[in-house]
Amino acid sequence: MISRVAEHCFWMSRYLERAENTARVLEVNETLLLDFAVPLEQQWKPLLIISGIHDMPGQPDSESVQNYLTWDADNPSSIVSSLAAARENARIIREVISADMWERLNFYHLWMKSLAARELYERSRTDFYNRIKRINQLVFGIAEGTMSHGEAWEFGLLGKYLERASQTARILDVKYHILLPTPEHVGTPVDVAHWMAILTSCSGYEPFHKKRLWGDLGLSVSDFLVFDPIFPRSVRFCLSRCQRAAHAISGRPVGQPGNEVEQLMNSLVRWLNLVKVDDFVKAGLHEELTRVIDSIHEIGASIHRTYFDVSVENWIASEGVANEPAQAAAL
Repeated sequence: MISRVAEHCFWMSRYLERAENTARVLEVNETLLLDFAVPLEQQWKPLLIISGIHDMPGQPDSESVQNYLTWDADNPSSIVSSLAAARENARIIREVISADMWERLNFYHLWMKSLAARELYERSRTDFYNRIKRINQLVFGIAEGTMSHGEAWEFGLLGKYLERASQTARILDVKYHILLPTPEHVGTPVDVAHWMAILTSCSGYEPFHKKRLWGDLGLSVSDFLVFDPIFPRSVRFCLSRCQRAAHAISGRPVGQPGNEVEQLMNSLVRWLNLVKVDDFVKAGLHEELTRVIDSIHEIGASIHRTYFDVSVENWIASEGVANEPAQAAAL
């Protein structure tokens, strides 16, 4: 597979996952604020921070933040921008993805530009955000059943789970650091509501309660969202799937890294398998989550250098092979 196609597969999945995550946190935040009084500066600004935005024009109130994260085409992290970028990446690689997948993704891209989407947004934000969440789930479900599970599929998985791991870590970090109540509220219904909102933002409310976890609620939620080995949005689960996809692409067994991506991935997964949530708390939950997020960013940059950078010298250096004419020609 040429690097251009691999890059479009990777980013198509990342943008679809990003649109779903943005819709989820917007919907959960709006619901939380209907039930509990939250200081003004802690209501909508944290959602901008989760999306990596620190310079939104105007005041970060309910309507401005929701509009900016949903409809602003100049905001690359908005839902409309993410879906447009996913659709553009899919358009370029139509020969790789299935026709059913392309048709459904193109349909939702056009729907976002229609009056019907705006009317649904104005009539019911919950219904609108739920529709957005279903787009990624539907497109990925179609892809799973209609697309060959070769290199293109693995690059899609790599993008999907890397984005998901980053978003879960960001949601937990930002909401824990900014939105949590003052110490006197710990153990109160307000405290419980905040932790439930964090779980719901990651689609973890029901799976968390089915595990019948006891003890400190904050510690249990953090443990679940970071370390749970079978919850599909935990950081550990997502990075394990990234690791598996990276090794499927290279053809090397897991545990035998042969390039920079696999080395960084194996190192982070091995660390997450060894540490416990108590270690995170002792070291500082915010600091440890920041370490995870920075490591994920480093892995993303490494993926670009290893697989997408068209520089022959860069590819040779990342693979550790000799600079021979045949290898340069194959690239």
